[in-house]
Amino acid sequence: MNLHESFAKNIYWPLAQGLKGEYAARSLQRLSASQWENQDELLSKQWQLVRLTVNKAAREVPYYRKIYTGIGWDLNHQDFSYQDFLGLPKLEKETLRDNLEEFLNPNYKGRITEGRTSGSTGHSLTLHYSGEHESYSEAVRWRAKDWWGIHPGSPHVSIWGRPFTGNSDRLKQKVKSYLLNTLIFSAFDLQDKSLSRIWRKICRFKPAIIYGYPTAIYPLATYLKDSKKNGHHLDLKVIMLTAESSTFQQRSLIEEVFGCKTANEYGCSETGGFVYECPQGSWHISSEITFVEFLDHEGKPVSPGQIGEVYVTHLRNNYMPLIRYRVGDLGSPLAGKCPCGRGLPLMQVAVTKESDVFRLGNGRSFSSEIFDYINLAVIKAYPSSILQFRVTQKKLHSFEVEIVIGSDNSKNGETLFGQLMGKELGENIEINFKRVPRISREPSGKLRYFISEVNKDSS
Repeated sequence: MNLHESFAKNIYWPLAQGLKGEYAARSLQRLSASQWENQDELLSKQWQLVRLTVNKAAREVPYYRKIYTGIGWDLNHQDFSYQDFLGLPKLEKETLRDNLEEFLNPNYKGRITEGRTSGSTGHSLTLHYSGEHESYSEAVRWRAKDWWGIHPGSPHVSIWGRPFTGNSDRLKQKVKSYLLNTLIFSAFDLQDKSLSRIWRKICRFKPAIIYGYPTAIYPLATYLKDSKKNGHHLDLKVIMLTAESSTFQQRSLIEEVFGCKTANEYGCSETGGFVYECPQGSWHISSEITFVEFLDHEGKPVSPGQIGEVYVTHLRNNYMPLIRYRVGDLGSPLAGKCPCGRGLPLMQVAVTKESDVFRLGNGRSFSSEIFDYINLAVIKAYPSSILQFRVTQKKLHSFEVEIVIGSDNSKNGETLFGQLMGKELGENIEINFKRVPRISREPSGKLRYFISEVNKDSS
């Protein structure tokens, strides 16, 4: 362990936790032990947390108190069954967005973290997280990295989105990353010149892990293979893929070029990551922080191995709990226990977020996540201007942006969205804004924020 790694692990990380009023290190110790408990014991403890969450929300959170009282739910029903739980209304993104203030617990006392997201569906949402939720969420991430021999302070490379919200935010991100021994690259510039620069810096940095979008890491792997280079000398322990679904082709090439395994992180912006892939290839649900349901079209639980819609319930966020929240993805619960020996329940993702790489006529390529970050900047500048969006690439340099406008500053939000697209993609692109009452779903039931109508092989 070098000096920087030791400083990040033993000084900066504990200090940052203390200043934020969080306790991820202590939570990590608990989670590192609980993962080895048998599955029945873990699920029993999880159900206790579900009951605590629902009972507290029913009594104290305005939205749940109103809705649950309306269906005749006994607010003192402490020991309800799963069958009782299935009678509770499911929660949609639109309901959350339209009633945000009613989801906040006025009795909560403690640290609160605010997050803004457009999410994979293009919906603008403001979320609030308790200190307990943030502590356990960070601990869950580090537990999953520990499966691969990665610890706080281990040298990280992140190929990730960069904020469009001003130089101060970028500077903060850069400083925090440096102190935690992390090197961050933008996922939004994937041309060969940039990939060459990124590769030189990665080689000097010698990371233990690369973390990022599959659609950003795959172009780097393709560039290295085409250049007859590889990353075997880095001796990476794992490449962790997040935020997007990864294909077999992507994973195979990445593993071939870098000489290490890939692992998936699954979650959603509203809850954070809660499912992680272990070295045995199993996807483990973090049952200590999230209750996951897989429901058919009638709202009934599916059997192990069958595909259902994914719904989640927060178990550690007493300030703004999400109960039976529809993620918008499809997945399957799996029976049995992983050969790794952990008792954490298993699942498989069937259909997840539909992100892609697109390219312009000049050959430059971008991750479609860039539109999510542009929308985040618009939300920060004009919070009520755009409620929902979708970008469609019509031609190599032509884009249609459908927007559902809000009540305030809609023109300003639209203008800023276009300005940021021009700045990031090039001033010669054509942008046509189209105001619509709603963004329609795909036949699969998903809402996509980016669609390309351009043939990948067109020139």
